[in-house]
Amino acid sequence: MKALLALSGILNLVLIANFFPSVNQTLGYRSGGAAKEIIQPFKIHAPNNENNSGLSDIQIEILGYGEIKYKQRQQKRDAPNKYWQADNFSSKVAFLNGRILDDQEIRALLLERFGESAHQNPVFEDAFNPLLHHADFLTSAQQIALNEQRVQEQINRLEKQTDKTNIITLPTQPVVGVKRLHDNDVSSIIGEQAAFEYNLRHSYLSDKLRLSGIDFTEATFRDTYKIMATSFSTINVGHISSQALIIQRNELKETLGDEAALRVLASLDGRFNRLDRIAQQNDLTEEQILFVYEVISESEMEMVEAYELRKTNPERSAQLMRDASLNKQQQLYSYLGEDLAKSVTREFNKPIAGSRAPTGIILRK
Repeated sequence: MKALLALSGILNLVLIANFFPSVNQTLGYRSGGAAKEIIQPFKIHAPNNENNSGLSDIQIEILGYGEIKYKQRQQKRDAPNKYWQADNFSSKVAFLNGRILDDQEIRALLLERFGESAHQNPVFEDAFNPLLHHADFLTSAQQIALNEQRVQEQINRLEKQTDKTNIITLPTQPVVGVKRLHDNDVSSIIGEQAAFEYNLRHSYLSDKLRLSGIDFTEATFRDTYKIMATSFSTINVGHISSQALIIQRNELKETLGDEAALRVLASLDGRFNRLDRIAQQNDLTEEQILFVYEVISESEMEMVEAYELRKTNPERSAQLMRDASLNKQQQLYSYLGEDLAKSVTREFNKPIAGSRAPTGIILRK
């Protein structure tokens, strides 16, 4: 693959070398800066060098600029893509930081090769004037400084959102205005297996898993995604059976263990963010909030299991559901006090459109 990419790049450069003499004559352009040595593989040294006597200054500059960008891309391509790690793949902060550093590196190399005249060279305009299209009244230095400041502000906003290491601060719904293809749409375009690999990297579910606070390995991330995708990717909650939900939770606990499975379920539960407001108002810690969620989650699972008996043993089903509800109430009253426990229960009982939570299945039935 790398050999093909290199060959393609060389062919493109040959095309540019043969095409630009006519363009150069039409523009009547001559660069004011002498090109410095450009490293392999192009072996272009200076405008008057006998090896590139057929190339104009602008061709040398275009080739040099292309080489810098090409090598930068190649370096990034060699870095492993750990898509299961939030800070390696999903983090917008890392991406934005990288963009600033990449731009700085390109400018430094252009100045090293072509001298100070690179600032005014139209070939390198996008590197030294990043805000040219809507702030052309600013100097190159001002545009670079302002652009970096704007990117830094984006980084600061993102870091505030993820300032805490817990999962309480994570959003529970996709960002408004960001439209993503549904899983089925992707499958119809590129096939089921390729769609699975794509959605592992670029989907709402995979983003949520990466940001759930779990230290995944690649294998556990893939297994967890596969388990949760069976229900979470379904748009209509009516397609999820209570039996499927029981199997899903058991598989998740077997794969990750009870605590990690709880964190994953909490990060995917739209009601969990409601605990954030309650926690802030009552100075509850992350451990306390997770324990409260565990009590509620286990109670709901007991209700789902009891609900499965409704046809074969309706009396037993009703009794088990009452027991589960009473046990949850007693634990919350003991742990939080009656008033706060009632407030938590009230928040969790508020319906959420399209909820995939166990209560959504029970109440729907």
